Amino acid sequence: MNNYTLLTGAVGGLGQAFVFELLKQNKSLLLVSTKQEKLDNFIKKYKEIFQNKNIKTFVCDLSKKEQITNLINFIKQEKITVNTLINNAGVIIEGDLENFSDEQIENAIMVNCIGTLDLTKNIIKIRDKNQKLEVLTVASVASRYPIPHMGVYSATKAFLLSMMLSLSYEYSKKDISFSTVCPGGMATTQEMKDSIKSMGIGGKLSTLSTEKVAKIALKGLKRGKRVITPGFFNKFLVFLGKLVPITFQAKQAGNIYKKSQIKRGLYKK
Repeated sequence: MNNYTLLTGAVGGLGQAFVFELLKQNKSLLLVSTKQEKLDNFIKKYKEIFQNKNIKTFVCDLSKKEQITNLINFIKQEKITVNTLINNAGVIIEGDLENFSDEQIENAIMVNCIGTLDLTKNIIKIRDKNQKLEVLTVASVASRYPIPHMGVYSATKAFLLSMMLSLSYEYSKKDISFSTVCPGGMATTQEMKDSIKSMGIGGKLSTLSTEKVAKIALKGLKRGKRVITPGFFNKFLVFLGKLVPITFQAKQAGNIYKKSQIKRGLYKK
């Protein structure tokens, strides 16, 4: 059968970790990124690993609806059956609302929310109804509480968690499973490393490697877990959030992120 795992954000830090884990499982992959050059360089860099593996690539920016349509048409033309969709592509923006341009805000919402949901809807529509479809979406532990000074990002991830959890029950009798993974920090770029370091012990405790997050996420997907929270400290934060008012959570999270941004010279009064 022509079964594939479709992975968006395939060349980012977590995306690459997903690729290597999926290849260990001998999965056929449809890797999606915003630029062909990024995909080509990724394949070239690990050509020995990718040799003799069934891998296809496609360029798609989830902020552009016409590109999602092109991706769906490509899947139909190639007679690909997507039996696993991993919604990994995402945009991180942090800071106070007035400091973002309209384009930055719209791009984050389009990629993290609208584009991801649009792709998911279309994959559901063209699925092989004789096979199970698994959908794994990457949210964030930031989806579990509001974060002042990072409100746009935390809100878009909260949308994903709520939406995918709703869909998991909506389609529970149609052989479609939905899992959402909510990781903490991952040191994928220098900016992320600086961010984690600026948060002190809390940032360090909430951080896991991309390899570990990918393994935990895929394991949770296979087990049919609706919400996956990698790491003991992140689980503790989620538990703690159930005990205190959401207003208190917002205040404390805002203080932490404000101090972090001041340390990194990002906070603008």
